[in-house]
Amino acid sequence: MWWLLLGIVPVMLYLFRRRSKRVRVSTLVFFKTLAQEHQESAWLRRIKKWVSFLLTIALLVLSVFVLSRLIVKQDDADQYRTVILLLDRSASMAVQDESGESRMDAAKRLLTERLKKVPEEVGVALIAYDVRPEVLQARTLKRRELLSRLDTVRSRPIPGRTDTALEAARMLAGLEPPAAIWHVSDQLLPRPESLVGGETTDLPDTPVALPDGIALRELNLALPEISNAGITALQLRPVPLEHSRYDAYVEIALNTDAPDALAVRLNVSVGGIPSQLREVELAPGEKKGLTFRLDGASDQILRVWLESDNDLFPLDDQVLLPLPEVRPIVAAWIRPDAGEDPYTRLALSSIQESGSFELLKGGPSAWPLREKVDAVIFDGWLPPEWPADIPAVVINPPASSGPLLVRKLDAAVPYGSVGVGNEDHPVLFRISSSRVAVTQTAVFETQGGLEPLWTAGREPVLAAGEINGQRIVVMAFSPGLSERLPLTASFPLLMGNSLFWCVGREDGPESNRLFSTGELAPVSGESILWTGPAGNEGRKQRAPLHGDVVEMDRIGMWETDTGVRGASHLLSVSESDIRALGPDGGGDPDYFLADSGIAGNLKAWLLGALSVILLLESWLFHRHAVY
Repeated sequence: MWWLLLGIVPVMLYLFRRRSKRVRVSTLVFFKTLAQEHQESAWLRRIKKWVSFLLTIALLVLSVFVLSRLIVKQDDADQYRTVILLLDRSASMAVQDESGESRMDAAKRLLTERLKKVPEEVGVALIAYDVRPEVLQARTLKRRELLSRLDTVRSRPIPGRTDTALEAARMLAGLEPPAAIWHVSDQLLPRPESLVGGETTDLPDTPVALPDGIALRELNLALPEISNAGITALQLRPVPLEHSRYDAYVEIALNTDAPDALAVRLNVSVGGIPSQLREVELAPGEKKGLTFRLDGASDQILRVWLESDNDLFPLDDQVLLPLPEVRPIVAAWIRPDAGEDPYTRLALSSIQESGSFELLKGGPSAWPLREKVDAVIFDGWLPPEWPADIPAVVINPPASSGPLLVRKLDAAVPYGSVGVGNEDHPVLFRISSSRVAVTQTAVFETQGGLEPLWTAGREPVLAAGEINGQRIVVMAFSPGLSERLPLTASFPLLMGNSLFWCVGREDGPESNRLFSTGELAPVSGESILWTGPAGNEGRKQRAPLHGDVVEMDRIGMWETDTGVRGASHLLSVSESDIRALGPDGGGDPDYFLADSGIAGNLKAWLLGALSVILLLESWLFHRHAVY
């Protein structure tokens, strides 16, 4: 509608045209003199007519060109009906070059310039992806709206996943074929040769095959040289039977394309007090796991950070996590009043003193229990009706009950050593099985999910497993009658490991949980408070909750108004392994190159030239009678 305003120009020329005026005079001498003064030669009149004709033809030609929407330097984009912009916004796109321009800013700049060559009749869509793809702009012919959406894209501290993103782009491109997919990232898609010709492969990291009518173009924005060391994994757990002590496992790695080996420093602090310091030298592509023994109280902040030279990617250099609150395991010890084993009582008492357990004692008359417990220990007695909803540790079983098929031996059989079935089982953690001597009192069948851990002769004397969702540990021996077992540290460890493994409880709502960015965390409440890693205490920001899950879309610690706590960090091998630009470059850099000068749609240039010609014609008409 705005172009209709150009119609004002010919209307104004008509209204202000030169008009003849009739005046009564007494003689014709004046007119003769005036005609002689303004008489034009024939060649000058002819030139004026040709100039007027050329200006009129130029106006008509330019008007036709404006309506036809001419594009200069057209490429194959005019062969498609749809162009899909598949833009990577994962964490690695925040890497900056020497000028301070991030990979994301470079991608937006190049795409904006490249879209100038695309005709306006071609629809363009925008998909940004990290671990999940998001359609930011469906197919549209409104280029300004698309560029506005493109300008709002920001890199997020989340790992990238290309298979789902390419599948979303393929589905969107299939709505208006033929189409082209422009993939812009800091690394190429895996196995790009399988994308042409519709050939598929059974590899898990291979993108979906593209059907006929859909082409793929890639732009690799990786830096020519980059070295990045980062924290790729962290695991924290309380030390069994030791109060306020934790074991931490940290994995660090150096990217594969690093030019040289790199010396890094790994620092650990608890509650702001330095605790550990390790200096490690990493080769390109090398991963190293380090373990730490830490002392601290619950709610103290564990900070692990990595220091190295020339680090261009700080998002994977630090992990903050509150030390979890360890709730003691509540176990019930059921044994006949006359058959209490003093060695078992001593082992359970020593475990209880560590603060990891709370023990309830009772005889068969106390069964079934009124209190809720995490596990039950049956010592020399089994209930007639087996409890299927409580983890159980069975010592010296007298008879069969529930899923256990047991036969009591008439006479106990001592063994000076035992065979080990699976020494890596958690029940045998830190236990010296080679020094164990037991006295077998019963024979049982290892049916269902029971796994033999110790064998005496050909019969199992210790087994652990899961039957119908219930974890059970069976000890077919008497600790008091065994020769060396109750006098060593292995027996308290065996009881503690058995209870820890049987309970195996997941983190409760009050526990701390460590998530990788991009994961969905179950929460409850109306708001969540994020604490970022900046500064000593970190930035705090509160956000509303709109459901029972929240996306871990930032780095830091969080806590809901109902007390659910956790932390979110990158912890991604793929994002920390930042790729460098190879010698061949990869992708189609020439295809996305925007030359300087006039390029793209000429509508604005043609309208400007049309306005200049109209003004020139008006000036020549009024000043020099060119018509």
